[in-house]
Amino acid sequence: MHWPYTVPHDLKKRLEEVLSVRSHGPAEVWGEVRDWLEAKGVEMPEGLEVEPLKSEPWEWMDQ
Repeated sequence: MHWPYTVPHDLKKRLEEVLSVRSHGPAEVWGEVRDWLEAKGVEMPEGLEVEPLKSEPWEWMDQ
């Protein structure tokens, strides 16, 4: 099955909602896309480069 050339309707609605909030940025948009992909059963492809998670500023105190 090939990826569509346009945004699927249900994903488009979710993105319109998240983009309507000024304080939302790339992380929130990605969260919506990630949740949508997971709900559709799409697994992460092999070899996809991901950015390492940034530790919270106070995390070092728990060590």
